[in-house]
Amino acid sequence: MATDEDVTEINPAARLLERAIREGPIVELPGGVIGIFDPTLALKVDKENARDLKIAESLVDLLKIRRTKEPVAWREVRSLIAEQSARLSSPEHMQSLYARMRTDIVAHAGRDENLTRLVWQMMSRTLIPLVIQNVDAKGMRALVAEQELRFRVQQTQHLSFWQRISDFVVLRGSTSTITRELKNRLRTGESHEDYAQSLLTLSERIGVDRVTYLVTVQLIAISGVPGMMAACLLYAFIRYPEWHQRVREETTALEPEEIYALPVRKLPCTMRFVKEAMRLWTTPFVTRRVASRDIELESVSLKKGEMYELSSYIQHHSEQFWDEPERFDPDRWLPSRRQVAPNAYVPFGFAPRSCAGASVGHAQLLLFCALMTRDFTFDIAAGSKPRMRMDDGFAVPADMIGTISLV
Repeated sequence: MATDEDVTEINPAARLLERAIREGPIVELPGGVIGIFDPTLALKVDKENARDLKIAESLVDLLKIRRTKEPVAWREVRSLIAEQSARLSSPEHMQSLYARMRTDIVAHAGRDENLTRLVWQMMSRTLIPLVIQNVDAKGMRALVAEQELRFRVQQTQHLSFWQRISDFVVLRGSTSTITRELKNRLRTGESHEDYAQSLLTLSERIGVDRVTYLVTVQLIAISGVPGMMAACLLYAFIRYPEWHQRVREETTALEPEEIYALPVRKLPCTMRFVKEAMRLWTTPFVTRRVASRDIELESVSLKKGEMYELSSYIQHHSEQFWDEPERFDPDRWLPSRRQVAPNAYVPFGFAPRSCAGASVGHAQLLLFCALMTRDFTFDIAAGSKPRMRMDDGFAVPADMIGTISLV
């Protein structure tokens, strides 16, 4: 657990790290799961496991209503998403994203709020148009409801039977919205610059239902990590005001048009600040995979169907790879001090199945830093004591009640 943070919960990942230190990088976990905590070996195993990975079968496949003649490999899907991410990271798209983020926060400004919830939901809501555009007001409500559902599930963990039924209805509404828009594009020939459009190029080979599934996967991706990390960045601004000031000096020195272009060379402190937050509080802490084939690689032996586990937490918190790993120290990323072991830093997950939309995700975090230092101020409510909750496999700022105000 971070020594200079207000952390009160038991952190299972920290206990797993202690086991890895005692037992070595290969750890036998309950249920026959194999923990692989050496960065280089983890990369090799995951790469071998993903070599021939295909898109999962859909319901119509399982019911034998239709079979895809040529299953699509995940690497092809990732390529489409990565190419679209590069296009969506343009200054024009970043300006629109910045405006949506600003408008969303303004709607909640000036009153005490759960800042973790506010930031988390703002980040996911404003990314929806990059995933799928041109949905009507009812459809957008359905997509937003699904994002709120995922936030609630992560926070609650244990849901009642009736809540699960209600959530199923919400998920069906979101799926119907996506399918309706995809079919409309195929029927009319309309085209939009979003992830859905790039994935729709696969429709003749895999069918609209599978494209809907792939779009849903993108919505799931934007519903979690971007908001979690933005909340962690806000927590770090509160916890380390000297870094808030350093980032503010950089962002306010830029013209608005420069902000949208995200000139990394002019934002060195901001870049280090974001990288350090993503190192210390990357979520989820562990990633569990099912072996798609028999794997015999160095000290790892896996049969098809067996499970293995990778851990960004262990790689980011191990003294083997970092000096004082529990200390929040963005200056550790200075070229003169950088000590990253090969493959140890995995803020967007493990290659080759890491986040294909990382370029957009990282850009949004930089935009968030600009918003919180250029456009808004924030104050913590009296009696609120922000702390980092490190249980349940996620880093989540807790008790972060306060007010965000427009400058």
